[in-house]
Amino acid sequence: MKFTVKTHIIISFFFLSFSTMSSQYTGPKPVVVGDVITNNYQVIYPLGWSEDSVFAYLHQDINLLGAAEIYFYTVVFQNMKTNKILWTLNIEYNFENNNHYNYHYSPDDTPYNSAFFKQIVWASYVQKIENKLKLYNIERTDTSIQKLTNLPKDISLKESERKEKEFTNQYNIKLFKNGKFKPVYQFDCKRAKEPCNADETIWYSEFKAKGYFKSPFENRIAILVFKETNGFEEPYEYPFFVGTHLEKGFMDMGCKQ
Repeated sequence: MKFTVKTHIIISFFFLSFSTMSSQYTGPKPVVVGDVITNNYQVIYPLGWSEDSVFAYLHQDINLLGAAEIYFYTVVFQNMKTNKILWTLNIEYNFENNNHYNYHYSPDDTPYNSAFFKQIVWASYVQKIENKLKLYNIERTDTSIQKLTNLPKDISLKESERKEKEFTNQYNIKLFKNGKFKPVYQFDCKRAKEPCNADETIWYSEFKAKGYFKSPFENRIAILVFKETNGFEEPYEYPFFVGTHLEKGFMDMGCKQ
């Protein structure tokens, strides 16, 4: 076969295009928390941290994916000093609507369809998210979730709860260090916006801390907690984060808790 200059240009362009397509995804990596086999899991895409304690992440709601063919993502920027939510962005693709089948992408074998996120969702919203990351001075970091047993040796985390039948009306997280303690999170259904009655349609049956992400700038962590409700056919899990510093804020055991 005789190769012309034109042929070489076409071949070069093909390989260049293929190389670009293969390496163009530079977005966050998925962190699967829970059991994929039993469908009791959620997916977190950590985006990064700022030097002033803002943690950014993206959550894919597996509850909606299991109950209906809906791909629902929420981008969250949260101050891990105050736990205040600074910015959110909801992204929804409803595959029960035939219009969404017009999206062209190369599927993979992940149950949460990571390929769809990379090739469609991230490609569509990367600029908007990147602009917000710059606005809040958040640096992109590919961090993996750490087990609670991997906390520093002198620190332990303890959870406590109070139940009424299967209904959790109080839940607490505390850190303990060298004979001192620190309250990290407190839930009391009487002070919450959610229903505080086991007869209500939705109520929290369980809270469970799953792990944490650590800031690269300070000794601060974002603890991932799942709150579980009575869902349709199976429990629904809703993840949220609470922040705490691993050195500051500890009190003597004699102080009021």
